[in-house]
Amino acid sequence: MITFWGFLLGLPILAFGGAMIVSPSKSSVLISRFETSRLAALVLTTVAWIWTTYEILNFGANIFAEFANGSGFPPIRWILSALAFAFDHFWALTPVLIYLTYIWMPKNLSVRALTGILMLFPAALFRTTRHHLPTTGFSTIHVFVVTAYLAAIIGMYGMFYPWRLETALGYILRKDWSARLCGAILALDGLALMMIGCCT
Repeated sequence: MITFWGFLLGLPILAFGGAMIVSPSKSSVLISRFETSRLAALVLTTVAWIWTTYEILNFGANIFAEFANGSGFPPIRWILSALAFAFDHFWALTPVLIYLTYIWMPKNLSVRALTGILMLFPAALFRTTRHHLPTTGFSTIHVFVVTAYLAAIIGMYGMFYPWRLETALGYILRKDWSARLCGAILALDGLALMMIGCCT
């Protein structure tokens, strides 16, 4: 499973970093097109909401149900049971939420949706990496953990301020040396993830 994660994360990071190294100007054009693409916004928004629904159905409803069963005060128990029911049937709201997000939040939506996915994947990844982490000390698997935490931080910021993320990336790509430096860091990270995934 860790090999799967190595290629799932490593390939796009390596490709993105490599593109920034080879041609910062073309990378800038492609990123600009992505930022304004309605198709990318729709696809990524759909993926983000479906993934969110999956996480809620697997964890959210169970948490409320456990609290409801443990609560002795009837009004609190009823509220928690209602929340558990709502979370358990969250899938029914997913198409509505996808549509409303797409029509009400069109600006910066492709970046916002992508950063939403950056916040979602670490939880799934950590369910795999925890089986490979050593009891003490540093291991190569920590490269996955660090990458995931950085992605989550960027994701949280980008969800609320996608235009600032776009501005920051545009500033990096404006100069060849900064674009290539950023690209080299990304390419090395992507390559490391794939190699560690294959060797673990």
